[in-house]
Amino acid sequence: MKKLLLVFVIAMVAITTVFAAGAQEVETGKKVFTVGINNFGQANFFARIGRESMIDQIEKNGGKVISTVTADVPSRIAAIENMISQGVDAIIIEEGDINQVAPPLIEAKKQGIIIGSMDAGDADFVDVFVESDNDQLGRASAEALMKAIGYKGKIVEIFNDAGSMIRVRKNALHEVVAKYPDVTIEWGFVYAWPDYLSDVKAKMEALIQAHPEKGAIAGVFATFDGAGLGAAQAIWEAGLQDTIKITGVDGDPEAYKEMRKPGSPFVATLAQDPETIARTVVDRVFDLLNGKKLEDRHIYIPGILITQDNIPAL
Repeated sequence: MKKLLLVFVIAMVAITTVFAAGAQEVETGKKVFTVGINNFGQANFFARIGRESMIDQIEKNGGKVISTVTADVPSRIAAIENMISQGVDAIIIEEGDINQVAPPLIEAKKQGIIIGSMDAGDADFVDVFVESDNDQLGRASAEALMKAIGYKGKIVEIFNDAGSMIRVRKNALHEVVAKYPDVTIEWGFVYAWPDYLSDVKAKMEALIQAHPEKGAIAGVFATFDGAGLGAAQAIWEAGLQDTIKITGVDGDPEAYKEMRKPGSPFVATLAQDPETIARTVVDRVFDLLNGKKLEDRHIYIPGILITQDNIPAL
């Protein structure tokens, strides 16, 4: 009899524990949200850190991650459609141009899916947009280039309009140059993505071969550091590092290595903070998923001017 009573007591304790756990889950109202993220390639440090940080922050917030990496618009659209079919609660797009994949995201929005943009541009269907102030980054980098070339000379811009942030930085350059009558944007070329390094080097080599005399090319405005690194390789090999100056945007550790070289043509970059951008967009998406209202849906994370005098330690 005592043995039966002991079994009964143990069973009741177990049942009580199960019900208590269930009640706690209902009381806290916790749901495991599934968040799909899409990166436009992983060719530069910003993309890689952004992806890693978003995954980590989603998991820290108790969410499940569906991570995809695509290098062109059709595959990005397919990835988004697949996320929708898997029943995600939110989708975050990093880099590129979110407007290029508007149709599936508009459909996602209709289904109640939260849409976040990490440095991928803004649109009516976007719930939260977190980025560096790309206009400020572009202007500061352009001003640094103007100073480096003595406010005179012909410069080349390296860009790719597929990125919304790249277009903003390029436009900022044009507005800055307009203030200096002795500076002209004489040349421009588009970098390939994701194989930008060899592409930029080859195109810069061709430009130097067409204008080999010292002083013909005064400066290079790289809309992101990777493009600047490709240009630097061509400039070093041509022996023109003393006469052609480069500025970029990102704060890529590889750019810092280049800038540390004595006599490097790479004189400045605007350091972004992809980790903070990534974690901020994830946190704001989770705020929305949990029914909170955002004070600001468009959030800027400031950049910092890095020159050869204040390069961060690696």
